[in-house]
Amino acid sequence: MLNKLAQICFCCVLLLTGYTGFAQEQGTRKKLEHNIRLGTGVSFETGSHAKSYQNLSAAVQLAYGLDVFLSERFSLMPEVGLRAGMPVFLFAVGADFDGMAYADLSLSLRYHKPASNVIYGLAPVVSYMVVPDTYYVDADPSDPLNRKETFNRADFGVRPSMTFRHGRHFQWGVEAHIGILNAMRQYPEYNRTGAISVHLVMLFCGWHF
Repeated sequence: MLNKLAQICFCCVLLLTGYTGFAQEQGTRKKLEHNIRLGTGVSFETGSHAKSYQNLSAAVQLAYGLDVFLSERFSLMPEVGLRAGMPVFLFAVGADFDGMAYADLSLSLRYHKPASNVIYGLAPVVSYMVVPDTYYVDADPSDPLNRKETFNRADFGVRPSMTFRHGRHFQWGVEAHIGILNAMRQYPEYNRTGAISVHLVMLFCGWHF
């Protein structure tokens, strides 16, 4: 009986020692990191009904991500953000700017390059338009297409990124948003059908802690 009890106690000590060593090892590695980013860039379109360069839209974005470290080199970062578009060429005659705002939800797989301050990321992004863009035919204010939404509310894309870090908390980088779906809302009754994919190239800066 005493031998069995001693064996059980010895096994418990070994397990506890192993667990303590594992916990100490994990404690030396950062597990979670907050990221706040503010960016600005240019939004553009591709597809059969894409607008010309005179209708480029400027874009701004505010995002928060929680980086979850899987190892010293890899992490997963769920992120929520809000991006909005506005005109670039304010005085272009006959231009039809995209003015809308999206709420974005993404999950980025990030690679932290060893012995450097560079992080590469790639994320699928699900977007929902919270402020819609609408048609307005200035030559005919009574056109029945006026005030109808230009794009579908939901969109999907992929987002590659490269982040550079300086000091303890500052970071900056470049990011692209590549729209995958046809974002153009179809109106066969008004002869408005076709394809538009919405893209974005952006520079950002922010903090991590």
